[in-house]
Amino acid sequence: MNHAASLSFFFPAYNEEDNVRPMVENALRILGPYAERLQVVIVDDGSRDGTADVGRRLAAENPSVTYVRHETNRGYGEAIRSGLNASTGELVFFSDGDRQFDLAEISRLWDRLEDADLVVGYRIKRADPPHRLVIAETYNRILRRLFGIRIRDVDCAFKLMRAEVAHTVQPTSGGAFFSAEFVLRANARGYRIVEVGVTHLPRTAGRSKGATPAVILRTFREMFALRRVLRKS
Repeated sequence: MNHAASLSFFFPAYNEEDNVRPMVENALRILGPYAERLQVVIVDDGSRDGTADVGRRLAAENPSVTYVRHETNRGYGEAIRSGLNASTGELVFFSDGDRQFDLAEISRLWDRLEDADLVVGYRIKRADPPHRLVIAETYNRILRRLFGIRIRDVDCAFKLMRAEVAHTVQPTSGGAFFSAEFVLRANARGYRIVEVGVTHLPRTAGRSKGATPAVILRTFREMFALRRVLRKS
């Protein structure tokens, strides 16, 4: 395994008080050997449960842990943006805070860094309810048709990238479209993107937030707006 000088790992958390401590402890244990300096960033997107107390306590206990809080819930995209902005490592890795991914599978992504600027996970078998599987498949089909991109799972929250990608690609979405827009804009800039299969695990704590009709409508508006922008560039 090639070591990095520094690695930043972040995850967004919204009402995930039962998941935050195990997530951070797993990150420190699993990701530590990958870099001389590890930074773990918790992005609390305006949680109303005990997430803030847990996050502040973890940051006080360990200098490798950074706690970032939004006083109000800004949405998934803004949480990812805050995580990217807070990351100081030469490599940046992120996942969701619900522990549906095995952080040890960073090894699958790490092995592909030699020929990629951005390594994107795809869920080999999604551990989601049937209705979410249908929505996800439809969404990915539309993206492939509109943008001609061959990525199978643009929304997969398991991505590893070089710092240049993390800080150069600037999506405008603040919502659910952020992750897809990030990959699409990185592709349009010519960054090398590789996709790697990863395991998707059932939730063991917390509750899935899901996508409301308003979120879905906003996503489609932002999707077509990006298509117009990329066609002009």
